Amino acid sequence: MDALRVLAVLLAALFVLGAPGLPTVLALRLRPLTALAVVTPVSAVLIAASAELGRLLSIPWTVLSPLVLGLVVGGLLWSAGIGRRRSRHTHRAGAAPEPVAHDAAEHRVAAEDAGVAADGADAATPDAAHDTEGAASSTCTATSTCTATAAATTTATATTTTGVPGTALGRGLATRRGRAATILLGLAIGGGYILLRALDMMGGLFRVNQSYDNVFHLNAVRHILRLGDGSAWTVGGMTTLPGEETFYPALWHQTVSLVVQLSGQDIVLASNLVMLLLGTTVWPLALMALVRTGTSAGPAGWLAAGALAGVASAFPLSMMSWGVLLPYLYSLSMMPLVLMLIVHLVRLAPDGDQRLTGGQLGVLVPAVFGAVALAHPQGVFVALVMGVPMMVWAVLATATDLVRRRPRAGIRLAVLVPLTALVIVVGHDIWYRFRPVEASAAVWGPTATTEEAIWQTLTLAPNATPIWLPLGVLVALCALAVLIGSRSRWLVIAFLAAGALSVATRSLPVDDLRYELTGNWYSDNNRITVMLATAAVPLLAVGLDVLLRWAARLLPVLRGTAGAVLAVALCLAIIAVGYFSPSTDMSKTYLEREWRSDNLLSDDERALLLMLPEVVPEDAVIATNAWNGSSLAYAISDREVLNTFMSFQAEDEVHLLNGHLDDAQTDPEVCDAAEELGVDYALDFGPKELHDRSATYTGLNEISETGAAEVVLQVGDAKLLRMLPCRGTDGSMNG
Repeated sequence: MDALRVLAVLLAALFVLGAPGLPTVLALRLRPLTALAVVTPVSAVLIAASAELGRLLSIPWTVLSPLVLGLVVGGLLWSAGIGRRRSRHTHRAGAAPEPVAHDAAEHRVAAEDAGVAADGADAATPDAAHDTEGAASSTCTATSTCTATAAATTTATATTTTGVPGTALGRGLATRRGRAATILLGLAIGGGYILLRALDMMGGLFRVNQSYDNVFHLNAVRHILRLGDGSAWTVGGMTTLPGEETFYPALWHQTVSLVVQLSGQDIVLASNLVMLLLGTTVWPLALMALVRTGTSAGPAGWLAAGALAGVASAFPLSMMSWGVLLPYLYSLSMMPLVLMLIVHLVRLAPDGDQRLTGGQLGVLVPAVFGAVALAHPQGVFVALVMGVPMMVWAVLATATDLVRRRPRAGIRLAVLVPLTALVIVVGHDIWYRFRPVEASAAVWGPTATTEEAIWQTLTLAPNATPIWLPLGVLVALCALAVLIGSRSRWLVIAFLAAGALSVATRSLPVDDLRYELTGNWYSDNNRITVMLATAAVPLLAVGLDVLLRWAARLLPVLRGTAGAVLAVALCLAIIAVGYFSPSTDMSKTYLEREWRSDNLLSDDERALLLMLPEVVPEDAVIATNAWNGSSLAYAISDREVLNTFMSFQAEDEVHLLNGHLDDAQTDPEVCDAAEELGVDYALDFGPKELHDRSATYTGLNEISETGAAEVVLQVGDAKLLRMLPCRGTDGSMNG
């Protein structure tokens, strides 16, 4: 039975994360891996847009809204012909040929003896590729001539690279099936590793995360379902007075609510499975798409990008526990795609059939950037931290090309300079406009000295965990390989930028400088240090690809099956190095505590909540305390509660009942307030509360002892009580 419930939610989650964006992705005619990677952010932005349109047009919230909007958008894009239409192999007579040397990786995989990597793919600059293309096309007078020239150029490249015919393995990896198998293997290794660690951390798919934010996230999903309105303003209004609704980035809650609707299962299971899909599938696919389209790495690089997705213990696992920051997890799981789009925008990506066209970028940039921002606004700050240095690097690299008189360098520089300047100006405004207003909100302090912070960053250690030199050596070695043997040096720039902020948040004292640099994340070390993974995993993947190419040159045996086996073995070895680090062991203890404790909700309390629908009428209101988990009756039991979250705005009557509901028999004003708000039941989960608090809502602590209510259901120490009739201020009996 449980297996069928899990399967129903899993299928529903895959549908919600992919189906709305599928028409758009098909209309753009993207390459398969890129299409798989971007379908989730495209679906996400359509979900968010349809939620606001539904509120505006009074359309009930169902999965049909994003599906219909997706069909409309996809149809418009298809009719506009924005997607890729060109052929890789055919040309009109007299027309300029397709690039023959733009993507060295693609051609060299076919001719490479080693099936493990594309030899020297990054050694040729995009400009050099343009030069080669120009030289070849100058002799073309007809289609046959162009085709022959292209073939000759490819053969020459392969001969120069390897000097021997390709092996069966190399030819196999050059096929569509071979590339797909490589990508699927990387996804299976990386996603499987993250899944196993996550399930071990959680202790089961049906468990409730025992953290502060989870009360809001679970209840917000129920709020959407109850009101039939998925708007971000609806979610923001859950904890405010009527008429004072605020915007709350609700993409996570909108997505999970659709999964619950479609599957018919409970919110907790749906939330957990969406979380796992983001970490085990969306995140590795985004990493592989970044390496596949943004660098000239060969199959070993694509494989490693997926396989090493979980090598940094800080992400995605910590965001599945800390907080629990599920919207931030949603945002960061798509962050590699932001880097991918930036690389294409500033022409740092290699030429070839993987390069995104202007039309594709015109659709994907607002879609992906919008999804990241709507999932969690702090994702915008992460994008600025890594993206702006990458753009500056692109300006400097293009200026160098101009000095060297590379073709079209001047045109590219004329576009890049104002674009980069615009991003810096707008980013500066965003940085200050949308951070916490007061520095007092940035409550997290340093956890290490500067030297310790540097080493923790280099070794990808989560916040406040030990250094692990073996992993640091691997990171440094791969960074050096990228610098020496690759044109994708922007990976090092992105890593240095994320690393600098990681060092700052771990070590800077609480002062103005710390707030300037880290205040946008409330100076929360956990939120800031996790961004390292976005830059570190691609850096390791491309570095490993370069190292394997060098090894294949020295040892010809690695140009066959042995090289492919070595690539997989090295990925597994790096994963093992990360897994057996002391930082992983320490963080594991902490992460498990957030799932396996009873700090928020005990097993008895959860069992009682599951029984409530059999006892409490649908229109009843239950007095609850969010601090002790009883307010999760809203999400789990689908019953109205007096308090949905720890922090909230409410009428005076609500605060009166929170403090004095147990006096309903003796205080007529309390009796009137209970009658006015329709409070018929109360939950008594004892004085123990989250964060070592105790008995915050005194009106619920002795309610069964004062005669205000009677116990109607009890599991262990957890009690459901029914309010007894009481006398109001007008002398009449209420209840």
